[in-house]
Amino acid sequence: MTTLIDPPAEHPTVIPPPAPPPVATEPPYSLPRILLGLILVVAAFDVCFWGANEMGFSLAVFIPVLAGAILVDRENPWRRSTMAILALLAGACWAAVVETGTTNTLALLILVLALAGDSYYNPSDPAWTRWYSQCLALAFAPGRIFWLSARMAEAVFGKASGTASRVVAGALLAIPALVLALVFGSLLASGNAVFGTWTGNFFNWLWNAFVNLFDFWRVVMWAFVAFIALPLLRPGQFGSYWWRWIPSLPRWPELIPNNGAIFSSALVLVVLNLMFGVANIADAMFLWSGAPLPAGEEYKAYVHEGFDTLIFTVILTALVLTVMFQQSLGVARSAMLKVLALLWVAQNVFLIASCALRVHGYVVESQLTVLRLSCLIFLALVAAGFAVLTAKILHECSIAWLIGRCCIAVFVTFYITQFLDLAGYAENYNVDRMAREPGHHIDTWKLYEAGPAGWPAARRAHEIDPSIAVLNEDTTKGPVTANPVRLAQFDAAHWREFSLRAYWNRGAVEEGK
Repeated sequence: MTTLIDPPAEHPTVIPPPAPPPVATEPPYSLPRILLGLILVVAAFDVCFWGANEMGFSLAVFIPVLAGAILVDRENPWRRSTMAILALLAGACWAAVVETGTTNTLALLILVLALAGDSYYNPSDPAWTRWYSQCLALAFAPGRIFWLSARMAEAVFGKASGTASRVVAGALLAIPALVLALVFGSLLASGNAVFGTWTGNFFNWLWNAFVNLFDFWRVVMWAFVAFIALPLLRPGQFGSYWWRWIPSLPRWPELIPNNGAIFSSALVLVVLNLMFGVANIADAMFLWSGAPLPAGEEYKAYVHEGFDTLIFTVILTALVLTVMFQQSLGVARSAMLKVLALLWVAQNVFLIASCALRVHGYVVESQLTVLRLSCLIFLALVAAGFAVLTAKILHECSIAWLIGRCCIAVFVTFYITQFLDLAGYAENYNVDRMAREPGHHIDTWKLYEAGPAGWPAARRAHEIDPSIAVLNEDTTKGPVTANPVRLAQFDAAHWREFSLRAYWNRGAVEEGK
């Protein structure tokens, strides 16, 4: 037994302090190249979007310029992931040439972020960590402004050498020549009338150009674009400390014994399965079979009401299952829980199908719209999410695995949807139905809102009912149709708004067609 008078141990155990997180070092950089890239990106954005009525071909021009600026200062070697990103980016740019939209813009932004992360972060790390680090760099964008200011200060005050310091020094040395030119130019202009007229005209032109170019909101736009572009051209460095915890996200701590957790979870699943079962039986009896509703219920209200609530219910189901099977493995591996969870998943899949049938009921009672097609695509995405969740439940996968696969599913949905002419399909469907059913009236507001995608449908609707104009000028019937010239013609005045879909469909709005 050790006493107070016992001598100390010869080699006492010393617990070393925890190691600090690794600090990522700044790789070599070229300040002139960074500044040139920023100027190029800002100038391209200004040319493509300032003063344009809407995005069109300009988006397909700006994104390759931005991608080129990223690749010029690329640190990493070219890999298969780089080629895959560039191939996907080329496809998204082609979709922008055809017609821009929300899904197209989101797909382009995601791919640009992926390309920047693939270009600057450690190539030996997994691909997803490079993309995640690039998102962090964008979140820390304000810090890059201070970084660039410090690098420029070093170049000005001589702490940096090379091209950057020579450029700054040359600009400073040119100041005396500029000042003397202004002084002697003013004297010569006052003594020589012709020279004074020439210089007066020159300075008037220069002042007008300055006023037009340096519009306040235009300068604000330049600053914002540079603010966003800087972390894409030279992002901050983030070590593995920022992402190594993601693959090993812990499961919930054991608050109660496993048997108690299994019993509580099973009770929840049994109760919810019973409730969903009753609701699905009602849908099977009246929605799917077409049987008459009980007295006092209207079919229109039954089909239309509660659609948003049902969608929220399905999403909440996925969250509950995710939380439930993030418990300790002793609970998550329970065969009884897995059976009950899969039964609940199957009931939710049936509920998703019922929601799709409700959308079909909307279409039958009124008409097909882009929003209703988007709802069907969203329901398909939710069903894919349940498939991924089922794999997590069966194979006890981590929550990081689940989140990663869901992100991939969302991106794939965006990427595929950008190529679909949803507006054109919807309006052509409505006109076909109008031709089959003389009593069915088309919603002209949605028809004109479809833009160039709806021009062929508008021409066919006009042939069926001459009171429906191909190009709308009556604000009571829908938005005034944009002049198709600037959308369908690729010229110096309209190239930014040009849409290949408008070019393909221009024949529908030409006179005499």
